[in-house]
Amino acid sequence: MNTLAARRQRGVALAFILWMLAGLSLLVAGVVSLSLSDVKATGLQLDQARAEAAAAGAAHLALRDMRTAQAESGFNPRAVFTRQYRLGEAAVTVRALPIAGFVGLNQASAGLLQALFQYAGGLAAGDAEALAQSVLEQRSVQPGLDQNPDDYAETESPAPFMVVEDLLRVPGMTRSVYDRVRHAVHAQAAGGPGVDPLAAQAAVLQALAQGDPALVDFVLDRRQDDSPVDLVLPAGFNQEFMASGGSGMYSLEIDVRITEGRLLRQRIWVDMGGRSGVAPWRFTRVFPVETTTVAVGKSQ
Repeated sequence: MNTLAARRQRGVALAFILWMLAGLSLLVAGVVSLSLSDVKATGLQLDQARAEAAAAGAAHLALRDMRTAQAESGFNPRAVFTRQYRLGEAAVTVRALPIAGFVGLNQASAGLLQALFQYAGGLAAGDAEALAQSVLEQRSVQPGLDQNPDDYAETESPAPFMVVEDLLRVPGMTRSVYDRVRHAVHAQAAGGPGVDPLAAQAAVLQALAQGDPALVDFVLDRRQDDSPVDLVLPAGFNQEFMASGGSGMYSLEIDVRITEGRLLRQRIWVDMGGRSGVAPWRFTRVFPVETTTVAVGKSQ
């Protein structure tokens, strides 16, 4: 009996030790996994910091080159201006898109907004029309010049759009629709009610082409030509939503590739006119760096 009891005790002790070893193994695995996650997060933060520095430097280089090109014959102020740079280990591509290529939240008509929400935002026609009307109602009350934007920015009362994120406070706007259209719109004071197809991105062209992908590809392909100013649009584009005017406002889309397989993007709004001092331009809005897998180009 004593021998049997001793064997049982040894068995219980062995099982207890095995359970402890299994628990320690899980604990060690969790610590290792957490450490690897911290290393990856630190690496991403480091890449983002390097991308911000490279993007800022490339932005000034591109604006300098664009200003030089503006003084030369053959420069087309309506077209997208593109330059590529090598800054240390970073390969950087900068595209300067005129503001006329974006839909103005404070200027666009209900029809243009509806087309954007329907064909780029993925809404049904009725829902897109209702959302466009909500945008117009949201901006219908213009604040006085003596008012501080902070006094109404967080209220439910109508007010003009100060930033693109204000779309999220429009009744009926969802996060999914916002994410699809946020890079196709602007909340700048400059700009007009129409859109220039020579500068418009794919999402905006979808609205102009009433969702026809063949027409969108046609424009994107023809814009690669040397003289896109002579572009003749085929039937199917809504002429009511078009405009060809320009201004000194540009959106810079900057792609930074620091490591193979990781592409970081930063967007910066720039005012090119009327500033004296260190540089003849100023940044009016700098967006955070985002990780992306899509290179700047035809798909944008």
